[in-house]
Amino acid sequence: MTLLILLDLSAAFDTVDHPILLDRLTKVVGLQGKAHYWFRSYLSGRSQRVAIDGSMSMEFSLDCDVPQGSCLGPLLFVIYISSLFKIIERHIPQVHCYADDTQLYLSFRPGDDDAQVVAHRAMEACIKDIRKWMIDGRLLLNDTKTEFLAIGTRQQLSKLRSSSIEVGDQKIYHSSGVRNLGVMLDESLGMNSHIDQIYVQGLLLPHS
Repeated sequence: MTLLILLDLSAAFDTVDHPILLDRLTKVVGLQGKAHYWFRSYLSGRSQRVAIDGSMSMEFSLDCDVPQGSCLGPLLFVIYISSLFKIIERHIPQVHCYADDTQLYLSFRPGDDDAQVVAHRAMEACIKDIRKWMIDGRLLLNDTKTEFLAIGTRQQLSKLRSSSIEVGDQKIYHSSGVRNLGVMLDESLGMNSHIDQIYVQGLLLPHS
């Protein structure tokens, strides 16, 4: 049986701190000299305004964020959070990240109560350290949008002792299905939930 935790970051790209990012470009990637200056120039001098009903706000400067729709934005974000993997490796062996989407995996023997307790404690300790690391890095883990899925056969799932994971002050309960990078996953890793969703969406779309 496998526990899958999908972490959700609040406005992840918008909260990337420029001084921290520039420091990590040197320490993590090894950028120096002119190459480092190019990135510093790319990030500095940014500003934005807000337009509502034709009215424009005053311009204000930005000392954080990387453009999400750009080619460099996702790459810079991955560099920004790269040291997070070292935090996770202290607790669990498997993690997958795609830009600001992070999934934690931990397998254990179904029916073994001690193994289940160890797995849940490892997940909760890992998430606790992730939250602390993110606070230090000016990022915010959205506890209420974090999702928890147990994956296994029907017989294995019936032996699941605990159906919740503590994330900060929230208790996240086991879900029967979650969305991962646009794909609906259920407890058996089947595609029925995803197919059903596509079918419903097709019925709701206007037909010419």
